[in-house]
Amino acid sequence: MKRCLAVLLALALAGCSSSGGPAGKNSTSAPPLVIHAVDAGTFQEDFNPYHLEGVNFGTSGMIYETLMYFNKLKPGEVVPWLALKYEWSDKGKSLTFTLRPGVKWTDGQPFTADDVAFTFRMLKDHAQLNTSALEIKDAQALAPDKVRVDFRTTSYAKLYNIAGGSPIVPKHLWEKQQDPATFTNVKPVGTGPYKLSKFSAQLYEMEKNPSYWQPGKPEVPLLRFPAYTANALQTALQQGEVDWAGAFVPDIQKIFVQGKPEQNKFFFPPEGVVSLLPNLTNPVLARPEVRQAMSLAIDRDKIVRVAERGYTKVAHPTGVPMPGGEAYVPPEYKDAAFKVDVAKAKELLKGVSPAELKFTLLVPSPFTDWVNAAQLIREDLAKVGITVETRGVAFQDWVSKVGKGDYELSIRGAESGPTPYFQMRFMLFGGLAKPVGEAASGNYERWKDAETDRLIEEYAATDDLAEQQKATQGLGRIMVEKLPQLPLFYSPGWAQFRTTKYVGWPSEQDPYAMPSPYTSPDAAVVLLHLKPAVK
Repeated sequence: MKRCLAVLLALALAGCSSSGGPAGKNSTSAPPLVIHAVDAGTFQEDFNPYHLEGVNFGTSGMIYETLMYFNKLKPGEVVPWLALKYEWSDKGKSLTFTLRPGVKWTDGQPFTADDVAFTFRMLKDHAQLNTSALEIKDAQALAPDKVRVDFRTTSYAKLYNIAGGSPIVPKHLWEKQQDPATFTNVKPVGTGPYKLSKFSAQLYEMEKNPSYWQPGKPEVPLLRFPAYTANALQTALQQGEVDWAGAFVPDIQKIFVQGKPEQNKFFFPPEGVVSLLPNLTNPVLARPEVRQAMSLAIDRDKIVRVAERGYTKVAHPTGVPMPGGEAYVPPEYKDAAFKVDVAKAKELLKGVSPAELKFTLLVPSPFTDWVNAAQLIREDLAKVGITVETRGVAFQDWVSKVGKGDYELSIRGAESGPTPYFQMRFMLFGGLAKPVGEAASGNYERWKDAETDRLIEEYAATDDLAEQQKATQGLGRIMVEKLPQLPLFYSPGWAQFRTTKYVGWPSEQDPYAMPSPYTSPDAAVVLLHLKPAVK
């Protein structure tokens, strides 16, 4: 049976939102936008969109684009991007895209199906770049505007990863690279709304792509990304030096809003779940009763109230985002909630030697809310006889250590997707688990469970919504009953922005994209909606 799914959403290109407001000046006279995406003392010169470590924010979305855009704040909303439509065949093992005409790379070369086919063959041949573990069999250009990607297994559920999470790179430049996995791409050439114009370890800039395929877009002519540490950023926000930031701010009303709510705004929609990760290659943490005891000892309400300043909510035990994910939660766990039970935790640990219950909890030092959460977790676990030493490290060091399994306990977020399945797959899929020492792109705790992988495969093997929900409910049961991770709270999409230069930012009333500057490709979608403020 052949299933054809043209994207049903009207061509809602990024410049068409009604949220923008009137433009007071044309883009040629519009001011630059100063952006802070992540705390960093220095930047590395790396613009490979498939790198997990060291790559600079904006590489995906602003420079390199995907075939489609999936709005995680509006499940089911899919916007045509480099591809206008897609068509499944061979029972979900083949996917054909019809591409947008007239798109060019920033070096003037035309964008064609050869570029798309090359990108997916590159992912097939270089496992380090295939961060979504796509089971690609082959990819070939059928015409200048048509490409087919074949998979070894039914891949309906992976459309988001295929079309929304695989930035397309230019064949004419990347085919010259002997090893695209180590290629740092210091002179990136993309199809996106921006191109790199300046780079230093303390500041990089992107300027408007004058030949971008969306006429008249973007209206922000220049982006500046200065390097700020966490403390320096707080000062920069207070002094009005940053226009758009994605950071935890301890007292946002005092530090950022400053009595000007119409000018200095913030929007923190849920972007997934933050969990305590146990490294399951550690034989003690691999014991279910140890993880259960830890979960019973942790006071999540206090973490949300104190460490997160009440900006978010305690996660559902399944990890499924709530409200909104009810259909994906097992009926018997619909009303489940975490409870502190020190006595039961101690009972579970009776058979474990206290000498074995000593761990280091690794957190990124710039994430001050997580640092505070780690301290609270340390205090809670001490009450049941578990000794924890908290250790803060630089952001990139933390990314590397967690990715390679060089940790005992850590805190990490899992991003949401078009449905809760994508978050669950990222958290639990055995195909993402790498041997210690190899960088993983998900499943950082290295959970390996046949039932989990079977449920993930069942979801991917069908396009029947009821069956997909049933499979995800099974994954929720595993989260509750086996605790491969310990969900803590929903991960806010941190976003602070000023309307003094530009208007048209996402809001609760108009959630056209995740508002965080570190979320790709959403950050580029946001930029394409912005219009100069009236002066």
